[in-house]
Amino acid sequence: MKKQKPIIRTLTSRSFKANKTRNLVAILAIVLTTLMFTSLFVLSQSMVKNLQEMNFQQAGYNSHLTFSSLTDAEMDKITAHEAVKDWGKSIVIGVAENEELTGRQVEIRYADENYAASAFSMPTTGKLPVSENEIALDTITLDKMGLPYELGQEITLRWRKDLTSTDYTTSTFVLSGYWDGNSAAMASMAWVSQAFVEKECAGISQADQRDNGQFFGMGMLHVNVGSSKYLEQTAEQILTDTGLTGISYGTNMAYDSTMNQNILKEVIPMLICMVLVFASGYLIIYNIFQISVATDIRFYGKLKTLGTSKKQLKKMIYGQANRLSLIGIPIGLIFGYVLGTVLVPMLITGTGTKAAVSVTPYVFIGSALFAYLTVLISCKKPAKIAGKVSPMEALRYIDAGTSSKKKIKKSTGGASIPKMALANLGRNKKRTFTVICSLTLGLVLLTCIYAKNASFDIDKYMSQQVISDFEVKDSSIATNFGTYNPYGTTISDELVSRINSLDGLEAIGHLYSQVFVHEIGATALANIRTYYNADERLPYIEATDAGLAQSYHDMIDSGECVAVLYGVDGLILDTFSEDYRILDGTFDKDKFQSGGYILVEAAEGAEELEKETQPTYSVGDMVDLNGQQYEVMGIVANITAITEGVNSDTANFLSFYLPADTFREMYPENTMRKMFFDVSDEFQAQAEQMLIDYRNDADKSLTFTSKNTLAEHYQEQTRANTITGFSISVIIAFVGILNFINSMVTAIVSRQKEFAMIQSVGMTKRQLRSMLIDEGLYYAVSTLVASYVLGTLGVAIGVRAMVSGDWTATFHFTLIPLVICTPILIIFAILIPYICFKNLEKQSIVERLRATD
Repeated sequence: MKKQKPIIRTLTSRSFKANKTRNLVAILAIVLTTLMFTSLFVLSQSMVKNLQEMNFQQAGYNSHLTFSSLTDAEMDKITAHEAVKDWGKSIVIGVAENEELTGRQVEIRYADENYAASAFSMPTTGKLPVSENEIALDTITLDKMGLPYELGQEITLRWRKDLTSTDYTTSTFVLSGYWDGNSAAMASMAWVSQAFVEKECAGISQADQRDNGQFFGMGMLHVNVGSSKYLEQTAEQILTDTGLTGISYGTNMAYDSTMNQNILKEVIPMLICMVLVFASGYLIIYNIFQISVATDIRFYGKLKTLGTSKKQLKKMIYGQANRLSLIGIPIGLIFGYVLGTVLVPMLITGTGTKAAVSVTPYVFIGSALFAYLTVLISCKKPAKIAGKVSPMEALRYIDAGTSSKKKIKKSTGGASIPKMALANLGRNKKRTFTVICSLTLGLVLLTCIYAKNASFDIDKYMSQQVISDFEVKDSSIATNFGTYNPYGTTISDELVSRINSLDGLEAIGHLYSQVFVHEIGATALANIRTYYNADERLPYIEATDAGLAQSYHDMIDSGECVAVLYGVDGLILDTFSEDYRILDGTFDKDKFQSGGYILVEAAEGAEELEKETQPTYSVGDMVDLNGQQYEVMGIVANITAITEGVNSDTANFLSFYLPADTFREMYPENTMRKMFFDVSDEFQAQAEQMLIDYRNDADKSLTFTSKNTLAEHYQEQTRANTITGFSISVIIAFVGILNFINSMVTAIVSRQKEFAMIQSVGMTKRQLRSMLIDEGLYYAVSTLVASYVLGTLGVAIGVRAMVSGDWTATFHFTLIPLVICTPILIIFAILIPYICFKNLEKQSIVERLRATD
């Protein structure tokens, strides 16, 4: 047997060299399959890495636990615990309250290197402060202050040691370092030196500071433990072991199992794509080798006559597959990596983090193994056919299904070109089925992806994000450290005047608000109890938010709560008039504005659930506000675009809406919280530029939202998935077309002698050409029929089910990609056989008849 091994290798090598066309098509198929596997592996791994990083950025840190409001002694106890693997320390000084920083919380702190790195706030240019007068800032803070990115410049900050006092401290620093700001984080850090902390905090009692609800001089820790599992239990154990009580701590939500499940949901489409890639790769590679075996079957029969075993023939088939893989897989890996690196920034766009391509050797190993496995599985059946065929069967073999027993067909209508073409497709039903499946897979996938994307309803999405074309807001509602200032100056008379004078102004809405303590009526108090005791809401709050739970029990015991009263008009009232906004009762705009009526707000998300008792007053109840009685006209959904932003430092359980005129009679000194306005389409760019100019020239604290900008941002986020889906669909469709081309070319080349024989008995060139074109058209028509049937089912059932739970989607049945691809496929079906025939007729009938097997 040892002497036979070189012979098999020689035969394999010569057979490989003799099938140059087959090799080229097979290598191209393997390259495409490997390319798709590699790019999908790169995308999947990079997406997981970037989504994890995004979750960390949004949390503001990447350590497992955070402990806050600590004394130095308490920090020493916690960091000495055996469960703590590493830690970072910070001391809070205060919040920078410069006017130009309004709308962005900038916390003045000391931090060691570990804490700064954990908080993604380590200077990339310069260094952390060492001297008493040094400071390090992020680029967001520098931009807000209108300062260049230059080390050594002076920075002046205003801050308060006592947040309840109106006394400010002004400190001037020298910039020692800066880093790129994290817009996803709730606050920016302003690092000062330990020397500055020691000077400012000298003589204070940290315990007294905590008892008084102050942050000045208090410590914070970022802690990593041995495992990211059971973090809450670990934190409790650390506090128990150290004997510390009443310590505030938090677990990093980025490590929560829900976050990992969300990441998995993002990766699932990639896994589905991998299955589709495997299917498309299998279909074409299987067909290539099946055709190759059918073409060379007489060669394999002669080898069997000479004594070649079944195992040796299989070895020849797999030997050729290995050579093709050695050529195709490395090329596919390279191009797949390049494609993946191009697609990753597109996929991660809009997540708030810079896209990073994450690649490990496992990506290439996995891609190569998957691609090679696809080749091996594809070769299994052809190798089995080659090994089983007997010498006599091989000599009689024709390009048809080997297991079928042909019957003589009787026809009263005689032979015809279309019938002959149809009969030719039936000669090898497996090949025909494989080609049709390969083509159909790409077309159906393309159609379903298009239909899913077409179902996205931008109007539905925007209705939950904004209620007008533009929205300007007082800067104090954007702070995370403090409360809303009802006398804010952001929406000044000058700004209102500029808005009112805009060209194309169509509608305006004003929003005012006031926090107050409300004595709850008996009906409302009963409703609140009913709501919070249903569906385990109260036990959940008690387990996850001790502060909110305490506020709830205080409210129930006292019969009073913190509430928010809104004054509304114009566009806001038009929003309330939309049917789905009122959950109970009715809304009559004119009646509401006439006085004596009030709207109450439902719990957040109530519009998405079944109707239930809401934690507020019932329709028809009388509400006492400032000594006046108002009848509840209706219960309105919580509309985020109206209510978002801070109110007070205490949980508010009730929200009311009065007409703006009535509100201003109660609180004449209050200024606007928000202003909404619509502008005709042709003047929207001009309106946005006015707001930008006002922010740059008059008030850098101005925050505004543009409907068009939000829409563009969302489309930017979703465009990546669309491009990825379409790219994979097009590649799979291309693989199908390649399969079709290969089948047609091989079928024509392998039947040269047959064509010469039927031409010698009277078939004309025109008839032969028509027969070949008819074969191509039968492929196309069969593919289109299958695609339209499966596409219709896929869109009507599959896509409808996929978008049914998506509040941003409105299902639209569409088969546009199929309609567009129909003429293209028909052109291919005509063109490819025509080109093959032109090459075929270059040889004379005699030359083809003389051709040996």
